Amino acid sequence: MVKIMDAAFSLIARQGYESTSISQIARKAGISKGLLYNYFLSKEALLEKLIQNAMSQGEQIVATSFTDDPAKTLENLFRRFFRELRERPEYWRLLTELTLKIDKFKFVHDIAVEKMTAYTELLRHLFVQLGVEDPAGEAKLVAAVFDGIGMQAVVIKQDYPLDELERILIRKYCNRKITQ
Repeated sequence: MVKIMDAAFSLIARQGYESTSISQIARKAGISKGLLYNYFLSKEALLEKLIQNAMSQGEQIVATSFTDDPAKTLENLFRRFFRELRERPEYWRLLTELTLKIDKFKFVHDIAVEKMTAYTELLRHLFVQLGVEDPAGEAKLVAAVFDGIGMQAVVIKQDYPLDELERILIRKYCNRKITQ
């Protein structure tokens, strides 16, 4: 199943969901189309599993970011976000494509809402600990900034100022004194 997932991810990220066929995925995975259908009922079911796996990886990254210091936790989250943008552009390309087709895939909408709610709450909690004024609003703002940075990094690629934006966010949010 890993070979199927890797092949599907690679093809869909490079050429798009619509332009990728089950036959292409099976061929790249080195299996028959029939065997692929033993694992996944449809291309959409395969896509859903890809997205679920990507979200699980994101949760693991977030889980390894925690420390006793909320400013350091926030800095870890920022640094990991920017590292992901640099190291896995194909993943972000795929998420961007799916985001733009959100009406086509209800499961993408549902996952996006669930993750956005969880990440915004995590940020809010960190901002409360840091004594940030309006922590809920600031959490929503940072989540939106991340969305914009992710989108621009996909479009503009190596010409986008990731290093500069990473420094700005860390300087703005992570160099605060804890009020509690």
